[in-house]
Amino acid sequence: YKEAGIDTDLMADSALTASDTHQLVWLIDCYNPPKALISAVRSRLAAGGRFVVCYSASDALGKLFGLKAGRYLKGDGSDWASMALQANRPKGAPATVEQTSTNLFTMSAREASTQPMGWWRSRKGLDTEVAWWRTAKRSYWMTHILSGHGDEAAKRELLLAIAAESIPGIWQKAARTAFSEAVAPLTGGSLRARMNLLPTSSPRRQQLERTYAFLLREKAATEALLKANDAKAYRAVRDLGTLIERAYGMTYWPKQGEVCGVWDHTGEGLYPGDWPRTARELKASGVTDVYVNVAGAGFALYPSQVLPRRGSEDLLAQAVEACRAQGLRVHAWMLCFSCERGASGALATYQQKGWTLQAVDGKNLNWLDPTHPSVRAQIVAVVKELSRYRLDGLHLDFVRFPSLPESLGPRIRARYEAACGRKMVNWPACVTETQGSERKAFLAWRAQQVTQTVEAARAALRQQKPGMELSAAVYGKYPACVDSVGQDWMSWLRKGSLDYALPMNYTESLPKLKEWLALQTANPAIASRIISGVGVTAAESRLSPIEVLQQIDAARQAKCRGFALFDLDETLRSETLPVLSEGVMKK
Repeated sequence: YKEAGIDTDLMADSALTASDTHQLVWLIDCYNPPKALISAVRSRLAAGGRFVVCYSASDALGKLFGLKAGRYLKGDGSDWASMALQANRPKGAPATVEQTSTNLFTMSAREASTQPMGWWRSRKGLDTEVAWWRTAKRSYWMTHILSGHGDEAAKRELLLAIAAESIPGIWQKAARTAFSEAVAPLTGGSLRARMNLLPTSSPRRQQLERTYAFLLREKAATEALLKANDAKAYRAVRDLGTLIERAYGMTYWPKQGEVCGVWDHTGEGLYPGDWPRTARELKASGVTDVYVNVAGAGFALYPSQVLPRRGSEDLLAQAVEACRAQGLRVHAWMLCFSCERGASGALATYQQKGWTLQAVDGKNLNWLDPTHPSVRAQIVAVVKELSRYRLDGLHLDFVRFPSLPESLGPRIRARYEAACGRKMVNWPACVTETQGSERKAFLAWRAQQVTQTVEAARAALRQQKPGMELSAAVYGKYPACVDSVGQDWMSWLRKGSLDYALPMNYTESLPKLKEWLALQTANPAIASRIISGVGVTAAESRLSPIEVLQQIDAARQAKCRGFALFDLDETLRSETLPVLSEGVMKK
């Protein structure tokens, strides 16, 4: 809404009162709203207020909207992958919104006037019985949140369409705001400046000159549409922006031998059950390397004898076969210590074995203990399993501690005391305080535990498959990450424990990125083994295609080996890759 120039306020649920004057209120994560909030919502609805409720289990709140609370559902990422919206959706809203959700609170109609507005659809394109709801109170109820991952263009339109039902001039305001941003490369001169870097007589420069003249005409035609207040004008502006972005993309050139990678977080590709289609599209876009997430502390997407298996298909085998058929390099991506995406049963087992990290008070955390010998042995066993596939590389992630405070539990303390041969006094202040007596020694020991895990993985890989590369996704802020999470990845590169490091340089600030890259690539020998991670749709950053191009250019200026895009989703497929394939990744 702010990107569209619409005034918004972010406030606590408790701040909502019966006298609230906001024209549209989104209630997020109201699992068990207090009576005061229920009363305020009831009063606002009676006065004509409108709401969008997301991810609530409250039957009392649902009753106000003609709904009855159902049950909590948990999926694995393939159950609910998109929302198919029906004809009663808001005017101007898209028919489909892509989004992978793994947790839902279902609702059912309590009143006939409350109708489904859409249905969750599985990754295989099958409609489920879980609905989005449109209520008689001109409000909406979503069974999950609207996340920031994937299909952002459709989500923008949905947000605007919902607001436009009661707030005058929304579409026009959004179109005017988007227009200023879309034409900035034209009016600001950056596109012309990029064009001037190309030889005047080159075919691409001549093509761009014709495209530039066309864009100026389209700019004038689109500007004339801004007088209207409808979704058509907004979409015309977005289309113009896409044309300008593609022209901007044409001012860049591919680089011979550069790694152009993508991370696939789901392990299923863009089209579950059809890895060949994903591989073909990635090849056509100019992608060279695919990092496929197929293993973690609590799951495996292949027939594992070590980790709990999720599903019956061997997704790693499917990815390898499809990618190699297209000449793409494929890396098996594994989550080392984090129990993210792991089955609850697996975590319980790890806790019983004493394999998990603990808080200072002894509470078990959702993270395996990097200092535990059995944890390291399990990682080595997984490395050996994965090395049997025809992979080009193995990619380690979450190969670190979560933070310093989460590294100070009783078991860690006991293991550190055993290692240094003395009892700790004033724990944990002796390691957490800047001048703590044990801080320097403990942080070095802690980092060494992670380093030994990487070295063990390296040794196992050399034994099983000597030619397979080992890489790792690492924190970009080096050397700060050595103390913060125990990740001394620069030493891994220097000693040959890693072939490549992929710093997760997720930021929207180009100056900050350049600062990080300068530190990462100060040693030319190290620079050639760094693949800069670009946070296209990361939690820390949301980048337009032009911003992605600028970050890739910064990595090139720093002499990096290449770049990797996070991550493989609908936004990357439909918005980013088409622009990159015009130049940076042009075949």
